[in-house]
Amino acid sequence: MSMVDLTEGKPVSPDGLIMEWIDAPFGPFFPGLPGGLGLMLTLDGDSVAQANASSLAAAPPAPGFAAKDLADRLAALSPLAPVALRELACRALEDAAGTAPGPDVAKARAAAMERERVASHLGWLADLARQTGLSWLERRAATLQWGLRMADVQEIARRAPAVHALIARYRRAPLLRDKLAGIGRIDLSGTKISGPVARASGIETDARAGEPAYGALEFATLTWDGGDAWARLLHRLDEIGQSLDLIARAGAIALPAAPEKLPTDGHGMASVETPRGKAALHLNLTGGAVETLHLTTPFAALAATVGPMTQQMELAEALSAIGSLDLDPWGGAA
Repeated sequence: MSMVDLTEGKPVSPDGLIMEWIDAPFGPFFPGLPGGLGLMLTLDGDSVAQANASSLAAAPPAPGFAAKDLADRLAALSPLAPVALRELACRALEDAAGTAPGPDVAKARAAAMERERVASHLGWLADLARQTGLSWLERRAATLQWGLRMADVQEIARRAPAVHALIARYRRAPLLRDKLAGIGRIDLSGTKISGPVARASGIETDARAGEPAYGALEFATLTWDGGDAWARLLHRLDEIGQSLDLIARAGAIALPAAPEKLPTDGHGMASVETPRGKAALHLNLTGGAVETLHLTTPFAALAATVGPMTQQMELAEALSAIGSLDLDPWGGAA
């Protein structure tokens, strides 16, 4: 059989070569990418012709359960951001009940969110180092992440110098700059992208802005120019430092708790700034149970950018660019 026969009907690459495209699945356990992520890349040689990212994780709980169980059920959805989803559930229930936490409690709950943000970003830094082959840097980031996940204010203050030293080390790593600079830029026009990916493109969007608790902690939205994978790294490094400062100002950490008295019937809505962007929850209560529930997380908007962002990129660069989005597929099936 001639080469003409073998390549007849095959797609033509941008360089004019006719090659067979190959579908290559990555995930849900690919190093450097989050567990639960379904990533299908169609390869044209060593370049990406098409890409699709999806969630292989569990969907939000079906309605019909008791309203008092909402916070636990939502927190169990995501191992990457359980405190953020618990806070989201509690805020929606508080909205339905017409109540709100006192100023000191609200600041302590904000500190719990910031502790999770630090741990989440450190986990992402560990994944980035793993994907890059910097195992020693991966170990340092992972060790700090696990040490801070449930730490109190005093323990966080004790570990803060080590975290700042790690931040400085990531900024100085020439291999990371060479690997990330100039790749993964996204056209954000017409998208609903929020969080670090948007702020690393200079867009000032943050659900924390305007919240009284964060105002009392002197929060200010951070942004970074560039919009590439390197800018996302630098922005997350800045956010880690900011979150440590917010925790110190709060002076206490408290996990969110639902109101003791919940309405039998009602409607509630809320939003929070997770480590990856804005999440929102709308719910209806009937007879003390959750009748309807609609959860929106940052995953869908970020996953939709994977295809356009990686088109015609070399495979290694495409995987680095996708990793820079810090996708969280858990609860993303909503």
